[in-house]
Amino acid sequence: EIKQPAEKSSDLEDWWTNNSLLVSWIMNTIEPTLRSTISHMEVAQDLWTDIKELFSIANGPCIQQLKAELAECKQKGMTIVAYYGKLKKLWEELANHEQIPTCTCVASSNPYF
Repeated sequence: EIKQPAEKSSDLEDWWTNNSLLVSWIMNTIEPTLRSTISHMEVAQDLWTDIKELFSIANGPCIQQLKAELAECKQKGMTIVAYYGKLKKLWEELANHEQIPTCTCVASSNPYF
């Protein structure tokens, strides 16, 4: 997290410029039908946190369902290859739902943002 500079800091204008670009980029990458469900935030960090909380909660039931499917998964006459493929697909789906993206872009290390 990169903190907003003090009100009289010479870096404040650059911070707001970068912040506005990020807010715009985030909003433009969201499916248009979902945009109305997201609160308007002026600060990119607040927007990202809001989105993270919104979609992390929704993934809870899906994660539980995938874990249950994994626990109940039986070979039942499938070949080893088919059974492994089914398990691997469930593991990958679970990993995708459990991961929360972390920003590793250059902007995240920019001291002006």
